[in-house]
Amino acid sequence: MTVHGMDQTVTLAKAEALARQHCATCHLFPEPKLLDKATWINQVLPRMAIRMGLSPESVNRHPESEALWKSGRFPKEPTILGIDYQAIVEYYKNKAPNLPVAQKPLAKIELNLQQFSAQASRFRRNVGAVNMVRIDEKRRQVFHSDGLNQYLDVIDSNGKWVESLKVDNVPVGFEEDGEEFFLTMIGTFSPSDIPRGELSLVKKENGRLVKSETLLSKIPRPTHTNIADINGDGRKDLIVSMYGNNIGRLSWFEKINGGELKEHVILPRSGTLSTAIHDFNGDGTPDIAALIAQELEAMYIFLNDGKGTFEPRLIFQGHPLMGHSSFELTDFNKDGQPDFVVTSGDNGEYPSPPKSYHGIRVYLNQGGIKFNQVLFIPLNGAFRALARDYDNDGDTDIAAISYFPNYKTSPRESFVYFRNENGQFKANTFRTCISGRWLTMDAGDIDGDGDIDLALGNYAYGPNEAIHIPDFLMKIWEQRGPPVMILRNNLHQPKIGQ
Repeated sequence: MTVHGMDQTVTLAKAEALARQHCATCHLFPEPKLLDKATWINQVLPRMAIRMGLSPESVNRHPESEALWKSGRFPKEPTILGIDYQAIVEYYKNKAPNLPVAQKPLAKIELNLQQFSAQASRFRRNVGAVNMVRIDEKRRQVFHSDGLNQYLDVIDSNGKWVESLKVDNVPVGFEEDGEEFFLTMIGTFSPSDIPRGELSLVKKENGRLVKSETLLSKIPRPTHTNIADINGDGRKDLIVSMYGNNIGRLSWFEKINGGELKEHVILPRSGTLSTAIHDFNGDGTPDIAALIAQELEAMYIFLNDGKGTFEPRLIFQGHPLMGHSSFELTDFNKDGQPDFVVTSGDNGEYPSPPKSYHGIRVYLNQGGIKFNQVLFIPLNGAFRALARDYDNDGDTDIAAISYFPNYKTSPRESFVYFRNENGQFKANTFRTCISGRWLTMDAGDIDGDGDIDLALGNYAYGPNEAIHIPDFLMKIWEQRGPPVMILRNNLHQPKIGQ
C-alpha cells in the first residue's frame, strides 16, 4: 500500500517508520487510534510541525514569541525534511479512525446521592473563578480563591463569608505549617511562558489574614508547594512545582542562614502538577513523588540521598495525549503502604472530542518502589479524585470531579461519588451537580462531626473548545452559580451549636 505526499510516493510502512522515528523523541509514540482523523490533521500535527522547525513564522506571530525562542524548544531550522513530515501526516490520515474511539461504558450515574447533602456557599462576589479550595478542619472553615478578582476568600462551615484577602495574583495552592500559610499563586490560569507566579507567606495578625512576605516571585506558573526537611539540617525546605507552559521546572528551595532560599532544580522541564512527600525506600529521608503532564505524562519518584540530591525512578508513563490532571498518595487497599490514585482528563488545549482513556486509575504499591495499575474507572474529563472511606464501612470509596464532562450525553459526570460495594463501584451524584463547573475539590471534616465532607470549587470561564457547554448552563453559572459547593457527609450529624 502506498500513501501520496506532496512530492513523492512512499509506502505506508516507510511513513510509519518516519512517524516512529520523529514522534517518539520527546515522549512515547502516539498511536493513530488515540484520536480521530480530523483532530490529528487539523490540530495535533500542525502543532508538531512548529516544534519540528517547519513553521518559525508561527512562533514569530505568537504574543510571547521572545520567551518561546528563549526556551530552546522551538528550532528555527527544520529538524525534518518537508516530504518526510508530509509522509507522517499521510500515515496518520490513513491509520486514524474517522470517528473518535468511544469512552468505555460508564455505569449509570444515579441521581439520588444519600451519603452527602449539598449546600451552596452563601458568599458570592460574582461568577465562580475558584482555582483552589482547601478545608481547614481546625478552624472549621474553607479557604478558596477568586482567580478573576485575585482574592483569597474564607467561608465558614455553613458557607457564610468570614474574611477576604486581596493578593493581586491567582491562588492555586494552600499549605499550612503551624500558624503560617504558604500561598502558591500561578500568575495566570491560561497557558503562558511569562513568569508571573509567586509563593507568598500569609499569617494571622490581630485575627485577620495578612500577606506578610513574598518568598518567590516571577516564577513560571507554579501549581503546588510542599514542605519538608530535604537535607536533614533541621530546617523546613520548600518543594515547588513550577508547571509553566513550555518553560518550567520542579525545584526544592533550601532554607539557609538569614532565611534566604537557595534553589536546587530536580527536573528542568515543564509540566509538574504536584508532589507528595514520603520515604519510599525506607532509608529515613523524605523522597518526592511527582506527576508530570504536558508531553511527558509520567509519574516519577525522586529518591533522596539525605543531602538533597535525587535519583529519578520512573513509575509509569502514558502517551502524550493522556492529559493527566491530578494525583494523591493514599493507602487505597489498607495494607499499610501508600498507593497512587491518578486522574487523566485534561481536554482544554484545542478542540478535541472526549477521550476513551480519560478517567481514574489506581496504582497499588507492590514494594520495591514498584506500582501496578489495578483499577480504571472511565470518566470523561476527570480532574480530581479523592479516595476515602466516606461511609465508614471498611473499604475505600472515591469522590471525583470532571472539568470536561460530556454535557451532551452525561452531564452528571461533573461530580460522581463512587461507592465501593465489595469491589464494585456504584456511581451517584447530587441533583444540582451541574450548578457549577468543578475545577478543584478537597476532603475533610468541615463541621467537626467526625466524618469526611467535601468542598467543590467552581471555575466557570475555563477552556471550553473541546466541549459544548449549553447556553442555559453558562447563564446559570454566570447569574447564580456558587463559587463553592459544600457536600456535607450524612454519616454523622453536626455537633449541636457548632
